[in-house]
Formats: sequence, structure tokens, C-alpha cells
Amino acid sequence: MDEKNDDFTFANNETTVEHYTGESLSFAQLVVRRFLRNKGAVIALAVIILIAVFAFTVPLFSRFAPEAVDPSHSNLAPGSLGHWFGTDNLGRDIFTRVAEGTGISLRVAVIAMFIDLFIGTSYGLVSGYFGGRIDIVMQRITEVLSTIPMIIIVTLLVLVMKPGLTSIIVAMMLMGWINMSRVVRAQVLKVKAEEYVLAAKSMGVSTPRIIFSEILPNVFGQIVTTFMFSIPNAIFLEAFLAFVGLGIPAPLASLGTMINDGYSQAIVYPYMVIFPVISLALIMLSFNIIADGLRDAIELD
Repeated sequence: MDEKNDDFTFANNETTVEHYTGESLSFAQLVVRRFLRNKGAVIALAVIILIAVFAFTVPLFSRFAPEAVDPSHSNLAPGSLGHWFGTDNLGRDIFTRVAEGTGISLRVAVIAMFIDLFIGTSYGLVSGYFGGRIDIVMQRITEVLSTIPMIIIVTLLVLVMKPGLTSIIVAMMLMGWINMSRVVRAQVLKVKAEEYVLAAKSMGVSTPRIIFSEILPNVFGQIVTTFMFSIPNAIFLEAFLAFVGLGIPAPLASLGTMINDGYSQAIVYPYMVIFPVISLALIMLSFNIIADGLRDAIELD
């Protein structure tokens, strides 16, 4: 029996050809794309932006000054006489004070970020890259510093300096970078044994260029993740110190100070403590979610 050419035919006569249309993306573009796919992280970022707008615009445009005392308007419920969050026992507008306190928390977040980036990263890079005696001495210094509780450092600084944001910044500059330096050191110890670093050394590339061109870009993802997780800790530190009376002094508004002032009257006037607590919780939760999103985006499969 002769075979015919049409014994076997395609179910679909149209020939389908797949064309690869993939984009050539850099590592940064891949991270951004993966981060934007994380709906929770994007929402958290939007919340932080809205909180920042709230914190830095309300004190400028509100008709109530954060420190303005009005005994005739004391202990007003939310919504009374234009006070959206009510007033405290001195008649100060809680809405404006929460905005100012939130702004202080965000400033602390930015300061903590720069301390981690510059002090912690530099310390970890030098310690991890040079190793040997230099690494031993530098690690002993961090071990000694890490054994001292932060609250003791702040208390001693308050005795020398006035209570306020300056003493908190100095305390963070003394101790707030230690965790970052350890993370960076561990990453540098791992990366400096890679072949491309050894090749750069054998070619006579200078040490600064190796550190900033070969090592730093390859540990930058871990650096970003670490300082994002350190931001909520710094915000909580400022709020806690204000709560125990070692932070921003009165009459300036701090979320910790407002919580301290309001918790004793929380049963009678719960709104005095609810609004600063909600603001503090939103800031810390949002930064943690953003840090999680960045970590997932950086850890490419």
C-alpha cells in the first residue's frame, strides 16, 4: 500500500512560532519590578508617603499650633470645634501634635539610615576586607560597645547635654551602627574570596577601587535590607526614650511623649493615647513590610 503524503496532517495548519521578547534588565530594574509586584510592600510604601505628607504639611497649614495651650478647649472629644483628634488636658490640638510627633519619628528614621549607611557600612567594609589584626581589634571594639545598654548611653548623654533629638542622634552614632557593621563584615568575608576579587588583586587594582567597585556592589542588597529593618528599631528607641522622659522635651510633641501623657487618662479619654499609638504602629509596621518586600525582591531566584 502506497503511503500518501496527506496521511498525517497538522490539527492546526497555521504554523505557530514563539518569539522570545524578554527584556534585558539590570539587577536594579529586576529588583524594582519584583518589589512592585509585592502588593503589600507597595501599599506600605504608599502609607509611608501619605504619613510623610501628613507629618510635614499639617503643622504648616493647621490653624492650631502644636504647642499652643488653650485651657478653655481642654479634653475636647474628636471632632469638637475643629479639633479632628480632640484636645489634651492643656487644650492642645492632638491632630497637629500627632503630625509633629510623626515628623520627628521620620527624621529619626532618616538619621538612622544615614548612620547605618556611612558608619556601619564603612566599618564593616574595612574590618572584613583587611582582616587579621585590624579585624580583631575592630571586632573587640564593637563587642565592648554592644555590651552597654543604649538607655545607659542616653542617660549619660542627657547629664552632659540637654534632653532632645541631639542626644539621641549622638547615642545612635555611638552604637546604632553595630549591627550593620557585623552584617557587612560577614558579607565582605564571603565576597572577598570570590574569583573576580582575587583577579582584581592579581591585576594590581588599588584597594579602594576593589572595595567600592568589586565588593560593595555585591553586598549592597544586604545593606539595603539591613538598614530598612533598623529604621523601625530607631523609631521605637526615640519613642521609648520620650516615654521615659529622656527624649524630646516638652512642649515639643513626640509620639512617645504623647503616649506617656495620654496613657494615664486612657480610661476616661482613650483618644489621647489611641491616635499617637496608631501613628507609631503604622510607621513601624509599614517600614517592616517594605523591608520584607525589598529582601524578597533582592533575593532573586
